[in-house]
Amino acid sequence: MLDLFNTYRGDVQHIASVLLALAIWRWGAAPERWSIAIFVAAMVVPVRLFEWLGNGSLVFGSLAWIYVTIDLLAGAAFVAVALNANRNYPLWIAGFQLVAISAHAVKGLVDTVSPIAYLILASGPSYCQLALIFAGFARHVTRTRQFGPYRDWRSSTPGAQWPSL
Repeated sequence: MLDLFNTYRGDVQHIASVLLALAIWRWGAAPERWSIAIFVAAMVVPVRLFEWLGNGSLVFGSLAWIYVTIDLLAGAAFVAVALNANRNYPLWIAGFQLVAISAHAVKGLVDTVSPIAYLILASGPSYCQLALIFAGFARHVTRTRQFGPYRDWRSSTPGAQWPSL
C-alpha cells in the first residue's frame, strides 16, 4: 500500500491542486486565487513541463538552478500575498515556502546532503501548503456564508496612520 502511495503521490497532489484551483476560481476571493495560482505555477506546471519535454530531473542535475529560481520567485510571491491579504493562513504558506528555500541554501552550502532529506525539505512543504490553501478556502466560504462579504486585502499597513517622529 505504501508503494502505491509513493508511486502516485505527486500525481494525486497535482490533480488535487487543479481541482482546488477550479473550485477557488469559482467560489474563492482574491487571496485564495493568488495563492493557488502561485502554487500551481510553481509546483505543478514546471514539474509537468519537464516531464513532458523529457528534460530529466527538475530537482537534480544541470537544470536544478531552475527549480531553485522557481522556489525563490514563489517565495517572494507568497510573502507578498501574506503581507497584503486580510487572512492569516497566507503567512503559514509563506513560512513553509521559506522552509523549502532554506533546503536549497543548505544544499548549496554543505558538501554532501542526503538526497532524501533534501527532497523532504524542498518538496515536503508543498503538501502542507496545499492543505493550508484548502483550509483557508473552506474558511473563506464558511465565513462568507455566515457573515457575508468582507474585504480581501488589508486597507493599509499597520502604523501608517501614526505620525512619524
